Amino acid sequence: MATIDLKGDWSDADVSALLASVKDDREWRLEIDANGIVSLHDMTANPTGDDYDQALHGFFEIWSAGTDFVGKSAAGDKDLVGKIAKAIRENYPKLKGTEKFIYVAL
Repeated sequence: MATIDLKGDWSDADVSALLASVKDDREWRLEIDANGIVSLHDMTANPTGDDYDQALHGFFEIWSAGTDFVGKSAAGDKDLVGKIAKAIRENYPKLKGTEKFIYVAL
């Protein structure tokens, strides 16, 4: 599975590669850890709790299986990739709001 290191140079193409690195067959959540690493977390096999979430820099909503927010189709959707990339840029290194939950109107 791909990751993105926000401390280095990265682009929308990296977001596309991240989305393409998993299948749309389970629940996924995009997360930014405390070290600035963006990854997709398998929520189906590894549900999280408050302690886990508080250790993150930020996280997006949970994308249910079959909703086309991850996988090859999502990776090819330039509008989707652009919105996710913009939200990441707006919320790292400093969160835009006071919550760790990063809302993106997709």
